[in-house]
Amino acid sequence: KRPRRQRPTLVTAKRCATANHIMKAASLPRCVCAWVLLIVALATTDWTNAQDAGIDVSVVHKAGNDNSTIALESFTNASSVTNTTNKSSPQQAKKNRQFFLFRIFRRDKHKRIDESTKNGKCVKDHTTSFTLKMNEKLEEARRMFLDRMAAVSFTLINQEKDAAMMNNGTFFQEVDGNDADITPQSDLTLPNRSIYVVTTAALPWRTGTAVNPLLRAAYLTRRTRDINKEQGKQCNAVGHDSSISNVTGTKPKKQYVTLVIPWLELEEDRLELYPNHKFDTPEQQETYIREWLRNDAHMEEEANPDHGLRILFYPARYHSGLKSIFAMGDMVAVLTNQTADEDDLSDAVCILEEPEHLNWYRAPGDGWTKVFNYVIGIVHTNYVEYASTQFHGLWTAPAIQVMSSAMIRAYCHKVIKLSGVLQTYAVEKESVDNVHGVREDFIREGRRRAGVSLNQTNITTASLDEEAEGQVYYIGKILWAKGFEQMLELQEFYNECTGKYFAIDVYGGGPEEEEIKRAFHGRRGNSKSHKGEKVSDLEELLSREYIKKKLHSIKTSSLEFEMPKSFHELRRKPIPANFLGPVDHALLGEKYKVFVNPSISEVLCTTTFEALAMGKFAIVPIHESNEFFMKFPNCLGYRNKWEFAAALRWALTHEPEPLTPDLAQEFTWEAATDRLIQSSAISRREAQERALLGTKKLDERIAAFHYELGKGTKGDTLRKFLGGGPISNQFRYELAKQGLDTEGSENEGLTRKLSESSFVRAIKTSFSGSTTYDLFSAPAAT
Repeated sequence: KRPRRQRPTLVTAKRCATANHIMKAASLPRCVCAWVLLIVALATTDWTNAQDAGIDVSVVHKAGNDNSTIALESFTNASSVTNTTNKSSPQQAKKNRQFFLFRIFRRDKHKRIDESTKNGKCVKDHTTSFTLKMNEKLEEARRMFLDRMAAVSFTLINQEKDAAMMNNGTFFQEVDGNDADITPQSDLTLPNRSIYVVTTAALPWRTGTAVNPLLRAAYLTRRTRDINKEQGKQCNAVGHDSSISNVTGTKPKKQYVTLVIPWLELEEDRLELYPNHKFDTPEQQETYIREWLRNDAHMEEEANPDHGLRILFYPARYHSGLKSIFAMGDMVAVLTNQTADEDDLSDAVCILEEPEHLNWYRAPGDGWTKVFNYVIGIVHTNYVEYASTQFHGLWTAPAIQVMSSAMIRAYCHKVIKLSGVLQTYAVEKESVDNVHGVREDFIREGRRRAGVSLNQTNITTASLDEEAEGQVYYIGKILWAKGFEQMLELQEFYNECTGKYFAIDVYGGGPEEEEIKRAFHGRRGNSKSHKGEKVSDLEELLSREYIKKKLHSIKTSSLEFEMPKSFHELRRKPIPANFLGPVDHALLGEKYKVFVNPSISEVLCTTTFEALAMGKFAIVPIHESNEFFMKFPNCLGYRNKWEFAAALRWALTHEPEPLTPDLAQEFTWEAATDRLIQSSAISRREAQERALLGTKKLDERIAAFHYELGKGTKGDTLRKFLGGGPISNQFRYELAKQGLDTEGSENEGLTRKLSESSFVRAIKTSFSGSTTYDLFSAPAAT
């Protein structure tokens, strides 16, 4: 048998140009397209017309024992390629037309074999020399080709990397400076720069996401005003016009910080959340917030509506099942429309309070990072921990974890976690720091207690009454997730050690308040008895009204019976706990000295921070959520029940340490603003490391995927499936807001002519259960 004949390989310049055009239009990565299209171009070359055209051909041949051989050389006379007629025999033409796919990998089967064993024929010497020369040329061409392809692939991959962020969305600029320098986009201390604080709640709802963002925006207003005043002084010192900013080249604005809060459109939502206040318009609620800021926070200048804090509202609704407020419509579009004539958002900073909460059910629209120059996310709540405590937490907790990570990665440049107990969202964007503070009322109470303790030096341990009531308290939401199960266990252990429970006053409210009351008091404490009723008159005893009343009481008592939610309800000896309802924590300054909070589901407990600021003992578990508090001397941490009992006994028999000026400064919102500015800054080195990671493409793809999922009626259906409830129909809400027919959303995917046809209308009415049109109606029966 003769050795198998090798076919030459030909790639013309025309086919290379076509491959390059297809490669640019392909959606695959460029380096992959380059390899695939090169193979297709080589494999589809017309071998028959190559020699007639007079084109140099690069021969692909195996060299030695190499398993892969590729050769690519430059070609000439490309313009002279014409379709010539093959004048060979039909058999030869048939063989030439056979498509032989270009072989990239194959084994070397053409070893030199003695032709004497093959039909007694010998190989000529010139054939062997020709094969060796061709192998040498092929090896050289193969190496050159692989080097060129490696260089091209390296260049294409580098183009996919996430480079800097200049004014169009980059963090790094090729300017002189140190690696520790802060990039201009992440520097909150630049003059004449607007800051928007967007949150998920508003006063008078007393929750952390309503109070803390309001105070943060107010103190940022004070800080930006001081920065711009200093900038004006520097401009006057050098002889420049102070009315023009030397950073942005624009005139200074009256208001630099804007607080963006929800406005509940439905009256029933406002009555449920604000039962003691009636707001008919957003202006009335804004007036209440400014009064609170002026009277309770003592920030007169920041509460001024003309040159103080600016307040904007976005439409929202209350989800009673999730106990949360969610936006209706596109929030970014609302901000863009309301600030179009006053501010340029492309150079503004946006602070998202609870960014995962703001974007879970948001309406499709432009992303935060596309509109704002720099977006900071501050995570308040550990939703994964809350979900894991429910019966459905086995599947909802991982889902919430993935969704929260995706929302934060897609819509934030920087993420600040209040404590390390939170999950990992985006490693390259995260920082852990407490950027909260407390009001001046709490610090004033701490200073008062410090002055009293310094004046009274004759207090001894024996003079303190351990059994005195009204010393221990808790304030916060009354939920099982807030650590009440652990508090009951600590009560039982303290009873075993001392023979009695410790008295505690509980302030707050919540949907599980009745269950927790029964757990502390037992079912007997809440039971009602009807044995004391007496009836003297026989007629009254036999009257219809009396019998009806007794039957109703028996029926009501039977319906009120519920199965115990926990074994603590079966206790015979009640725990001395008083549930006193919601109250402002600042009003409890002088009444108690020990604050107990056994919760480990908190991210950073604000009430613990406030109790320490007032100079009280705070007994909390040693946990990541309480790591910031451990540096204060009045914070008593415990790892087990024994340490809790010892810490409580110590607190009841001793006085707290006086609050020093340095410690008092740690609680202020001025210090919290400094921590916010420091944590949100991105250095040049960090920007370069982000560029090398190349995660910007991933963030953009997540945002695009989220946008596509939320579009149209399918987005409303998906939100409803994921538990959106009253805020599911975002698309229909946008259509109704624009004055369009909401039924038009049903025609999505249909042309206007087809959607208005009688056929489509008849199908819709038949599915809706209404009467069909006369065109399809059957004749009346005779």
